[in-house]
Amino acid sequence: MVLTVLGVDSALLGLAAVLAAVVVAPPLSALSRRLIPVPLPVVEIALGMVIGPAALGLVEPGGLPATVGRMGLAAIIFIAGYELEYRAISRTQLRWASAGWVLSLVLAVLAGIGVVVAADAGGLQVRGDGGSSLVTAGVFAGIALTSTALSTAMPSMRDAGELTTPFGRAMIAAGTVGQLAPLLALSVVFGGRHVWWSVLALALFTGLVLVSLRIASRGLPAAARRLVTATMHTSGHFAVRLVVFAVALLTAVSVDVFDLDMLVGAFAAGVLVRQLVSNVDPVDRELTERKFQGLAFGFLTPLFFVSTGVAFDLRGLLAQPLALALVPVFLVVMFVARGLPGSFVLPWRAPARDRVAAMFWTSVGLAVIVAVVDIAVSSGVLSSVLGSAMVGAGMVSMLTFPTAALAVRRRATADRA
Repeated sequence: MVLTVLGVDSALLGLAAVLAAVVVAPPLSALSRRLIPVPLPVVEIALGMVIGPAALGLVEPGGLPATVGRMGLAAIIFIAGYELEYRAISRTQLRWASAGWVLSLVLAVLAGIGVVVAADAGGLQVRGDGGSSLVTAGVFAGIALTSTALSTAMPSMRDAGELTTPFGRAMIAAGTVGQLAPLLALSVVFGGRHVWWSVLALALFTGLVLVSLRIASRGLPAAARRLVTATMHTSGHFAVRLVVFAVALLTAVSVDVFDLDMLVGAFAAGVLVRQLVSNVDPVDRELTERKFQGLAFGFLTPLFFVSTGVAFDLRGLLAQPLALALVPVFLVVMFVARGLPGSFVLPWRAPARDRVAAMFWTSVGLAVIVAVVDIAVSSGVLSSVLGSAMVGAGMVSMLTFPTAALAVRRRATADRA
């Protein structure tokens, strides 16, 4: 529907409102630190609710902001893959992180099915219009709740100086698995083909990535390195264009050729590009990273979170007490089903407070939850109300879990001093 406000097309007004939310979010997040620190993604989602159908109604779900926002999610996952220091992760940590996530999957899927069935029995519409079963809806919910928002939790860990500690490296291992594994599970279980083909396709894609990694480890050819340096301060920006092309290529291959989720390709692109630019001059490499991060975090990623807020069914959530009650239920499921197995990556003799801190860190979830919910709601598997309850739980985890993790970890460090 097209409305006219002072002669301005509503689509243009909506785009202006979205961009205004993107601009206003950082100062609002900075101001919130005087009272209660609110992570920037939560502020962006909240502003999306304000300008969306839940409040002012300036923007409708979908459209250009949502499309570009999907690119923002890919940028988040790309940076997570790019920043992954896999050499710092031991095989033992990776094995325990993977085993912990498998247990998380079992617990979260069982909990998800139980919550969905109970909510349906209570009269809440939990399924979308796609004709899915309650079990399918529960499995979708369970997969989403096994995620770890490593890319959004890492800034807090970096500020606390945790990334270089043994504890921090263990959290990186658990977070890497917790961020990537749900996307792989989603691609396998709910791909457009049979499960056996999805598993085969995933294995083939993994093999392709490993071969590409072997080749990329040699770095860029000398001519390409010279081009990176020559265009670094011109309008050419060859390195940035190379990064964008790698993301587009790997996401297209993962979706169109292997029928996997686009975010799997984005993560693989991050790992590959990290190897590819390993022999580039450090100054040029740092400038390239800053430029791409500026594009990602300054424009693409905010659009993703704002468009998520626009699509957030706040009215439906507030109108149904049962739906609102599911927010803390999902939060508990995340902390227990994801956090407890996620803490297995620590040594068995780790102090109890370190294990509790690990539970908080590994159960922080938002970006992947939003991605899974977006797929589930758009495909008619989950209702928008149930999806909003899950996203709401992810927002609360972003607001509270990192702060709790840092507090528990500081107490544990003080006890050892």
